[in-house]
Amino acid sequence: MGLMNKLRDKTHIILIILILAFLATIIFEWGMDYLGLRGGQVNELGSVNGQEIKYADYENQVNFAIDQQRKQTGEEPDENLVKMIREQVWDQMVTQILAEQEIKRLGITVTNQEILNWVYNSPQTLPDVIKKNFIDSTGQFNMSIYQQALATKTPEVTKFWSQVEEYLKQTLLSQKLQSVITGTVRVSEAEVLQKFKDDNVKATFDYVFMDVNSVADGQIQVSEDDMKKYYDSHKDDFKRDASAKLRYVLFSDTPTMEDTVATEKMMRALVKDLKKLNPADSLTFTVVNDNSLNKFTNTFVKPNEITPEVASFLFNAAKDSISDIIKASDGFHLVKLIDTKEGSETFTNAQHILINFGTDTNAAKTKADQVAQRLRNGEDFTKLAAENSDDAANKFKSGDLGWFGKGSMVKPFEDAVMNAAIGEIVGPVKTNFGYHIIRVKGRQNKEFKFADIKKTVKATQKTKDAARKRAEDFAYVSKKGNFDEEAKKLGLQIVDIPQYVTKGAFIPGAGQNNNVTKFALNENKGTISDPIKIQTGYAVYVIVDKFPEGFYSYDELKVQQLPTLVKQQKKLDYLQNQAADLKSKIQSNDINTLKNINPQLTINRADTVTVSAPNPMIGADFDFSNVVFKLQNGQISDPIRTQRGYYIVQMRNILPVDQTKFQAEYQNIKTQLLNNKKQTIVQDWLADLKEKAVIVDNRDKMFRE
Repeated sequence: MGLMNKLRDKTHIILIILILAFLATIIFEWGMDYLGLRGGQVNELGSVNGQEIKYADYENQVNFAIDQQRKQTGEEPDENLVKMIREQVWDQMVTQILAEQEIKRLGITVTNQEILNWVYNSPQTLPDVIKKNFIDSTGQFNMSIYQQALATKTPEVTKFWSQVEEYLKQTLLSQKLQSVITGTVRVSEAEVLQKFKDDNVKATFDYVFMDVNSVADGQIQVSEDDMKKYYDSHKDDFKRDASAKLRYVLFSDTPTMEDTVATEKMMRALVKDLKKLNPADSLTFTVVNDNSLNKFTNTFVKPNEITPEVASFLFNAAKDSISDIIKASDGFHLVKLIDTKEGSETFTNAQHILINFGTDTNAAKTKADQVAQRLRNGEDFTKLAAENSDDAANKFKSGDLGWFGKGSMVKPFEDAVMNAAIGEIVGPVKTNFGYHIIRVKGRQNKEFKFADIKKTVKATQKTKDAARKRAEDFAYVSKKGNFDEEAKKLGLQIVDIPQYVTKGAFIPGAGQNNNVTKFALNENKGTISDPIKIQTGYAVYVIVDKFPEGFYSYDELKVQQLPTLVKQQKKLDYLQNQAADLKSKIQSNDINTLKNINPQLTINRADTVTVSAPNPMIGADFDFSNVVFKLQNGQISDPIRTQRGYYIVQMRNILPVDQTKFQAEYQNIKTQLLNNKKQTIVQDWLADLKEKAVIVDNRDKMFRE
């Protein structure tokens, strides 16, 4: 007997509002399947072990996720974010199908009685996504509202409980599946104790560090025989996945001048409606809210929160005036000034030229003095900033830092600015970043209420289609001829990707692009791809070389990697005897007596550190901590070999395990470790499922991005 048979009549209007709000969110939180929206087109976007993923299902979920992102940020997601959403939705759908297939294969089921018991006997343990619909004004779960909803039979409430029933069924199925996967996971008391020790046992110790870099390269000789022996004994370190070497030609789909002109034209067409905007009439706000990346807030804004180019207009504008198109670093703006007021905080606008210290602080100071003098002699600040400033973010914007308030800049810079007259050249001023030559452009305490229609220029579909068409034409002729020759004929730049492409790798120019990776690993050497959409346009790739899964050969490693690795090992071997000799010279069981032998030797102290929070000079090092945290008070270690060099450590104070605290935290630590283990096992299980599954992904053939 289903849950619906338990529902009875009557409800309150508040319940209807709560339930409608709940229904509005479950699509995103639970997925489209539970709303019965599967169907539509039958185009096969892909499949998982023969089970089809339909185009309509995928697009519905993608569009809903994009809409949720738009509502959360108030901005239109850019192409990269949309691409990320598409990948996440695809991965979620594949994961869902694989889980459903495993549930069916394992014969896992959920009965109606299990759901009824949960709903009627343990409502406080229901998932938060359900319980949040029955929270009262005190923030607590309200049992009377909950029971009233159970006693209601209106269409809205009936639909609500139908969704709850399906969601709880899926939740229980997932829990049972996870129990099967992680049923054998255990955490021993020894593991809990070790975790407690790592986090809580504090030690203070003195140490001497012998840095491997202190051994000069000239003291070490590396022979071919040394490298061959190292390669043979460390071969497992040189495993490699299947990989391919690629080169490509890019057909950019970045916005054209035509796209820029079209954006400006579109914005100018909004001037008439912008003139009608009245802050007292919310109906007039739509001209901004429907057309801008910035929504109308009807509040006063401080100048440090405004794009500098927009602020420049506002400081000089009359009330109700509308700007021309303002081309700013963050996009195009069309602005209407509604009101101005005097604020309580003073803001400064300044420009600067930064000279980094580099490797020679004195030379940097000399250069900064020379630039400052040239400015005082009347040379153009914009020109000198472009030629000399090391602040890449704004060197080509006249060094303009925009408007900023007290506490926004490092103190030496702020002090110099606050004490300078408007127009004065100040500096060089030394900060941690280098030497600054500063000019104060203005000070204001004004705040502004304004409407801002902001747009970024985006490539139109026409621009994208044109780029794709050029890429398709090139791919066609290249497949019939020669990739390099055809590119040369058309004056196209061929880009070589320096590293080999492997599964899941970051690909220069394309990021983590599944379509590029799939082409590289599934096709043969010499194959030329169809156009593939990447971050900046459409790319046509050719596979230059391929390697199967296995090991890097000795010949591939002998020029660069092996000489470095063998030299590092030999340096450590060289230090080993020195470290043993140094320890033998410690007197009276006190590591500090080594200074009597060598006054230049540095004895460092690490104070109250744990394994989980190591000394920053040493860092997290298993070989080091595995020895040190076993020492007794006063005990001196044997030389400890790490990848960075050798340590000799004398323990000064190590606290014993606090048994009372350990017992108090035992269960929480055990639960944390158990959850971590389960999470890892589930992730590995899912990765293994995906590896063995036959997953067909036709998205690159169906979407013309």
